[in-house]
Amino acid sequence: MTTIQSGAPLTLTGTNSNNVFGITGDRAQLAPGCTYNYLVNPGSIQSKLTNYFNKPCILRNAAGTAIWTIVGDDARATGFGNSGVGIVVGPSQNNSDIAIIKRTPLHLLGEAGNVEFRTELFNAFNHTQFSNPSANVSSAAFGTITTTAVNPRIIQFALKLNF
Repeated sequence: MTTIQSGAPLTLTGTNSNNVFGITGDRAQLAPGCTYNYLVNPGSIQSKLTNYFNKPCILRNAAGTAIWTIVGDDARATGFGNSGVGIVVGPSQNNSDIAIIKRTPLHLLGEAGNVEFRTELFNAFNHTQFSNPSANVSSAAFGTITTTAVNPRIIQFALKLNF
């Protein structure tokens, strides 16, 4: 059995305690001139494990903290952020599981008697499948991939007597 699928859509969010409506979980505010096409760094997944997203595309202050545009008269209250829902795609998945079965008849156990030897390989080609990166622009881990989605190759053997 082989599973090949594109990555899951991700929404970039952050903690915004100055939201004009009191909601603290907002979508990210994109920097001027940055489009959705520039949000994910180019290259292989392995080359961007610690830098999946193009961090300069997120509006930040001089200290590097994510910020949102001011909308209130108090020069402090902010909006919800201008990025969309599901605007970037996480890492794709490519996994193959294989089972090999050999049945040998054993006539001394009757007409239906046999011995079955089975080998099963999970993630048979041992492809590393990475989980989604952190999509929280307020987190220090933003854009990093820290886990894998499936186990490494697992092989198991079974012997079964049918009578």
